[in-house]
Amino acid sequence: AEGRPSSTLPAEQVPSGPSGLVQGSIGKLPSLTLKGFLRPQEPPKPQKDDDSVQKMLERLQGNVQQTKQAVATMEGVPTRPARAPSDGTLTFGLQEDTRTRADFEFEALLSRMQAAQAPDDVEHIRREFLIRFRAFTPQQAVEVVQKLDSGVAGALQSDDFLTELSRMLVPRLREFNSTQFTSLTSTFASWKNKRPGGRFAELSRALFSAASSEMSSRLMEFAPHEINMCLAAFVSVGFSEHRFFASVGRAALARHSSFAPVQLTAMLAILSEMRLVHTDLFTAAASFLATRSTELRPVDIVRVMRSFAKCNVQNQSLCRAMSDEILSRMAQKGLSACGFSAEDLCEISWALCVLQHYDDRIIRSMFKVMQRRDTVSAEALCQLYECHLVLDSEHKPAYSAYRIDQDELDALQDNYREFRKDERRCSERQRSDVASALKALVDGSVHVNHRTSTGLLVDVAALRKRSSADGFVHVDLDTNVTAVRSLDQDEVTAAAMITEGPVALRRRVLQKHGFRLITVRESEWRDLDDSKDKRRYLRSLLSALGDVLA
Repeated sequence: AEGRPSSTLPAEQVPSGPSGLVQGSIGKLPSLTLKGFLRPQEPPKPQKDDDSVQKMLERLQGNVQQTKQAVATMEGVPTRPARAPSDGTLTFGLQEDTRTRADFEFEALLSRMQAAQAPDDVEHIRREFLIRFRAFTPQQAVEVVQKLDSGVAGALQSDDFLTELSRMLVPRLREFNSTQFTSLTSTFASWKNKRPGGRFAELSRALFSAASSEMSSRLMEFAPHEINMCLAAFVSVGFSEHRFFASVGRAALARHSSFAPVQLTAMLAILSEMRLVHTDLFTAAASFLATRSTELRPVDIVRVMRSFAKCNVQNQSLCRAMSDEILSRMAQKGLSACGFSAEDLCEISWALCVLQHYDDRIIRSMFKVMQRRDTVSAEALCQLYECHLVLDSEHKPAYSAYRIDQDELDALQDNYREFRKDERRCSERQRSDVASALKALVDGSVHVNHRTSTGLLVDVAALRKRSSADGFVHVDLDTNVTAVRSLDQDEVTAAAMITEGPVALRRRVLQKHGFRLITVRESEWRDLDDSKDKRRYLRSLLSALGDVLA
């Protein structure tokens, strides 16, 4: 090689005679052998991946050169002018740029991330990014994740890359402040929802599990809107750990007065959608929102009423305050400009019926708005029909003054039968199992998913005759989809299950109309081993109805 002494022999010493002899030598000496020191005349054939390695080295060298040029360019830029100090004094000259070489290299990496288009360049950037990720500051890590999510560097979002990124984030979660933590959680939740299957969706669970533990340990550091954003992210990926939501409920209860009314409303809505209720939090929120109702938008009032109705948390003060606020806006702006649509007023009226609060002013206003509309959603009409059933059974004298006409009522019932065919409150197997046990105890025809004369459905019914509209025994099953879980305790128990508001309303109406109804807890039913135990359990419930056993 150049710069090294030659390893070959001088021309006069090159053997010319027989092998092993050197001319002019005194005796026969063995010739010098330089095997192992001399380079072979023909280089060996390159490995089949030499070309790719060479390209990778060239790319690395090119990236290093780009980084050096970027750093040199940035270092040559004049420093930024100084801002005026907060004490009002003036400064002259320029403020020193505090960015380090690592900052310049990070910015250069971001530029290459955005410019990468070719598959080889994209793959290389992914590798370089993962190698250098541990050295990023928390803010830099968040910036990179935001760049990936913005679509500017969307080509980097492969399943394996995001999986590895989530794995590397787990041990670093405690480094991020609440704002950074919220941004990361929301971004990864959106990625998981865009990729419902695959390796990332499976392995990202570890990230959300670790994030829930980290967030629980410092909930008081999070601002109200950050708590809501994190909760929404956890809910969107199907995270439902009871202890985590219980800790969030306790923290929100301790700080509920620091929430803005809209923020507190959003939290209640998130919990109710998860079928979760923290009774003390809902009670405190009711008192708080009742005094701040003027700050709520129409959509917020609807959310409040929906949340309390779904979780079956009755609070007359809240219902009265919301009703008064709605009526006040109607008086000031009129029915058409108050901000509440026909569907909104129908849902609010239905929620008041669920919460057993009667205000005929709201009901009458709702009827007026409904009459002005040519078309109304099918869901609103179903809620209107349930309102009619409640009013007709619990407030009949007052309701008779503005009761729905029979023709309209028949149309409402037909709509209800059409759109409430089978709510799937329990599994078909569970229904059939209960029906078999009931058939052995009563004398009659047993049906599953039976529709009563009111139009409401029950899971199982025993009829005197097959053609009868109503039975003499009706059975409803309490399952996970007919109840909400209480967050007042860290552990889930049978006592912590509260009947969902809409389910409680329908059962209340059936009993008001004279139907004999029992409820069977799915958790208790599953614990029964054989059919004999199941019949004994069912007989104990039926004994409370009187003479119905065969």
